Amino acid sequence: MPFTVRRPVREMAAYVSGESARDMIQLGFNESAFPPSPRAIEAARQVCRETRRYNDENYTALKRALADHHGLDEDRIICGAGSMDIMRDLAGCCLEPGRTLVTGRLSYAFPAVLARAAGADVRLVEDSCFTHDIDAFIDAVTDCCAIVYIASPNNPTGTSVGLEAVRRIAEALPDHVLLMIDAAYGDYVTTPSAPSPDVLVDEGYNAAVLHTFSKVHGLAGLRTGWAYAGRQVIEAVAKVRVPGILSRPAMAAAIASLADTAHTTHVVRQTRALRERMAARLGELGLDVTPGDAPSVLN
Repeated sequence: MPFTVRRPVREMAAYVSGESARDMIQLGFNESAFPPSPRAIEAARQVCRETRRYNDENYTALKRALADHHGLDEDRIICGAGSMDIMRDLAGCCLEPGRTLVTGRLSYAFPAVLARAAGADVRLVEDSCFTHDIDAFIDAVTDCCAIVYIASPNNPTGTSVGLEAVRRIAEALPDHVLLMIDAAYGDYVTTPSAPSPDVLVDEGYNAAVLHTFSKVHGLAGLRTGWAYAGRQVIEAVAKVRVPGILSRPAMAAAIASLADTAHTTHVVRQTRALRERMAARLGELGLDVTPGDAPSVLN
């Protein structure tokens, strides 16, 4: 007798995140073209001798390093096995049948997958010139809305919305709605009006800002992510998260990479230069290029 699968999951298509070939850099993942910091590699290697033991489930050392590096409140930091892991926890806390996720039609697909798996509805918002339409997002929010998902820079379009635009959404949301802000590509931003939205959490908005070590830090294979969120969000996620899911080598590498600012600065500078070269070359071929802040180029 087959085991029972919930109807929303049974009716879903499987989530496909990229091609299976691993002998090339995955453009669909926006993987870094540069290796991790040598200090990160060495830190992970050194700690491998301790992997017979579980990691500190509170990730105290990494939270402290993140707080010191970014000037944030350590108690408002969530750590996980990549930002997708934290997205899953947030969805598990907020989404259920009768609730809705609002997201961009041309945006990262995984949050919508989580919503459908939970039996929740998904409302897709049309973009304007491949950029999130802030007014359309605000208009899409109803009493049934549980999460509004914004990615800036957006994946796959690469376009950003400024902090003031995101603040407008945060101000317009009812108290019961969580604003999930995906800042995975925030390190590459060159647009002056698009600083980190972490400040919205400190300003008291009901927001969770997701970050990752998979991009500029080059630690995609170690699946390390974190989020900055209000205390109510932190308390809710603590009830559903898998303890110790972030490995000791991943945490050690992340801490070492944070400290190696010369390396990450080099990666950002070189990535931006490669992006501009690609955009210029596409222009020479007569192709239109959409200005953006992510490592990728949209034409």
